[in-house]
Amino acid sequence: MERIEIKADLRVDEKANTVEGLAWLYAKPDKVGDIIVKGAIRPAATELPMLLEHKTGQLIGLWTSIEDRTDGLYVKGQFNETVLARGVRSQIITGRRNGLSIAFYTKASKRQGKNRVITAADMVEVSVVERPSHPGAQLTHVKTLNQAEALAAAINRASAHLRG
Repeated sequence: MERIEIKADLRVDEKANTVEGLAWLYAKPDKVGDIIVKGAIRPAATELPMLLEHKTGQLIGLWTSIEDRTDGLYVKGQFNETVLARGVRSQIITGRRNGLSIAFYTKASKRQGKNRVITAADMVEVSVVERPSHPGAQLTHVKTLNQAEALAAAINRASAHLRG
């Protein structure tokens, strides 16, 4: 089994206890020169394990949606209700952990210069990681309930000030 890690555009919705992000950015090689082409990845199941750092004993949730878009492979998942999952969610929100890494079995590939171009692979899990190896994608923002509550409080204060 192979693993490829990338910095990810991870979004957390604490109220729904969900996370989503870009698991692979197409057309860009990772640090070792692997490129996965659009349509190459096939999930091994309809729901994939969400692990911490590829450790099978550290299941933090399930990826319930895997979408093959033009620019990359997007995943959406649900955290489980464990102390470990809550800790990882907090690390994502604070920016300490912002990468995703896919684990897969290569079914078909070819050499293109110094790069290996993967044209068929079975994905078996996606991990949340601290240090991804793919430079193409990065965290852009995190949606949290705390931010929404702070914004609502600020609007309520401003509204009360205008009325009074």
